[in-house]
Amino acid sequence: MADDDDIAEPASPGRTGRFGRRRKSQEAADGTEAVESDGLGMQSERAPEAAPAKAKRTRRQMPESTKRLLFIVAGVFVLVGSVGGFYLTSDAFESRVPVLVATRNIAVGETVSSADVASELMVTGSVPHIPWTVEAPLFFEGTVALQPMPLGGLVRYDMVAQVDTVPEGDELVVEVPLDVSLVTETVFEGELVLLVDPGIAPAPGNPGRPRNVIRDFTLTSFDGSQMRLILPAQEWADWTALLDEVGGTLMVKDLGPRADIAATSESLDAVWQSQWSQAAAEVAVVAAAAAPTAGPGELEVIVSLDASLVPSGVAAGSLVLLVDPGAAPLGNNEGRPRRVIGTLELENFSGGQMQMFVGPEDWQYWRSLPEVLGAAPMVLPVPPGTDVEDMSERLDAVWDEEWRRQLGEATGPA
Repeated sequence: MADDDDIAEPASPGRTGRFGRRRKSQEAADGTEAVESDGLGMQSERAPEAAPAKAKRTRRQMPESTKRLLFIVAGVFVLVGSVGGFYLTSDAFESRVPVLVATRNIAVGETVSSADVASELMVTGSVPHIPWTVEAPLFFEGTVALQPMPLGGLVRYDMVAQVDTVPEGDELVVEVPLDVSLVTETVFEGELVLLVDPGIAPAPGNPGRPRNVIRDFTLTSFDGSQMRLILPAQEWADWTALLDEVGGTLMVKDLGPRADIAATSESLDAVWQSQWSQAAAEVAVVAAAAAPTAGPGELEVIVSLDASLVPSGVAAGSLVLLVDPGAAPLGNNEGRPRRVIGTLELENFSGGQMQMFVGPEDWQYWRSLPEVLGAAPMVLPVPPGTDVEDMSERLDAVWDEEWRRQLGEATGPA
């Protein structure tokens, strides 16, 4: 029987484990295989230890409400960007044309010169404007402003008036023609009277307007048929605009010594309104009976015509040149010059529109003409006795020269 000292003491689990790990590390470094004792002096190969399992990471899910909120916010940003982009780029799809604008702030009553207007490319749409031509600024030379014209704003012919008299110091002279046919007794200098808008009688295509009292006024510098007033620029502009509005002449109605001005004015306006209404009704009946109608195989077409080349406008029945308004050079687009494309007699013309009854082919031509030209065709009256062909050639030459100048400015030096 062996001595107790000869009997090997079993290794404790702790020591075995620590030594085993140390041996494993050393053997792993040496490239040898781990050998383990069974505690009884016998050695056996030990199975490799399994790698420690990694804990599975779980991805934290975003709440559905937060996802919806993010989608909504993203959609709002996309919408805002789209709208902003549209407004920033919309002008690029509009046609810019050269028009007349003011080069400084011009107040009512100020004298205007040709240097106070200039050309600028703008998107005007249907806004009234004056197309740029070489001669357009000359119209404004020596005129007086009837309306304020801000710097860079569009200008029109009706915003100014021609000064036909010599200024006296800082004031201007205006002559006011007076029609005294309503006067029951003779009126004299210094007498208080009513100034009356003579109105316009109704006519087919023109409703006119009733006669009405404008204001009371004391006759000043009156010679029996007109007054000669010396006024500051602002008042001069007001009187000039009034005369233009009523057709150039005011009527006079005398007042009795004790007349109630307000009551008399109201009574006269009521009478004149009634007369005008009755006349307008009679004209409407006649116009309805005489209204043009389409003949066999004809179609009705309404054509808008641009009369901006003629500040005074054009009248029904006039013979006019039909003009392609052209297009100013812009970017890579050379545009085209303004040119005469035909003649036209303005039958059934009113309010800038002409009514025609034509065959199917002509109907298609007139319907598509504004789209082909890019704007309403322009018209220019032909004075009686004028050689239409010669007038057309001369106008085309002027417009072609102006277009070439604009093209040179747009493209710059070669």
